[in-house]
Amino acid sequence: MKIYMNEIPVRIRDKRKKPLKFYDLILDDSETLIPLAKLKGHVLLENKPDSAIDKLLKIMTNKKHQKIKSVEIVVQDKETARNYLVSHFNLVEAAGGVVEKGKKILLIHRNDLWDIPKGKLEKNEKTREGAIREVEEETGAKVEIIEKICSTWHTYLMKQKYVLKKTHWYRMHCLDDSKIKPQKEENIDAAIFMSRSEVDVAMFHSYRTIEQVIKKHRSLQDKVLT
Repeated sequence: MKIYMNEIPVRIRDKRKKPLKFYDLILDDSETLIPLAKLKGHVLLENKPDSAIDKLLKIMTNKKHQKIKSVEIVVQDKETARNYLVSHFNLVEAAGGVVEKGKKILLIHRNDLWDIPKGKLEKNEKTREGAIREVEEETGAKVEIIEKICSTWHTYLMKQKYVLKKTHWYRMHCLDDSKIKPQKEENIDAAIFMSRSEVDVAMFHSYRTIEQVIKKHRSLQDKVLT
């Protein structure tokens, strides 16, 4: 489970799984206090109680820490840790899609950054239905789902409440783009089909979660082509 907190990836890993990378700092004691001032580069946390992890994640949600590149937290049971986090954050589910037209995909420009159309699910709404609805509302394009790409997690603070947002992403085919129109009510000022090279440039002005989705989408596309 990887959660983005102010663009910093935080991975929660089961103790039985192998580490992914070299770490600049390893904290393996069981003290309840995590020294935030010491955290820098790629950080590994082991044997930390849930309360300490919860406090750290909320601090990271409040403010971006420039010295931290990534955090990996080793836990005894990943599912238990996930349930604990969900219980201490307000869980919100959303859905969206990477819309294909030939070799191009549809990006939107919102709040001065390039993004993929998405939005919160309505009450009792299924993820596939919500993904199609949000894409069509935000862009005006008519779409159909091809397959699931992935799910991403990120946190934010809204009205003094800590929110953990899970977004379901789908690969989509554009059925009709004759009525494309960015949804200005959602602060979207452009909806444009871009080539792969154009998307690469756009990702310099986007979110790390969106980069992750684009990479996973490309791997699915490449499998089809090969």
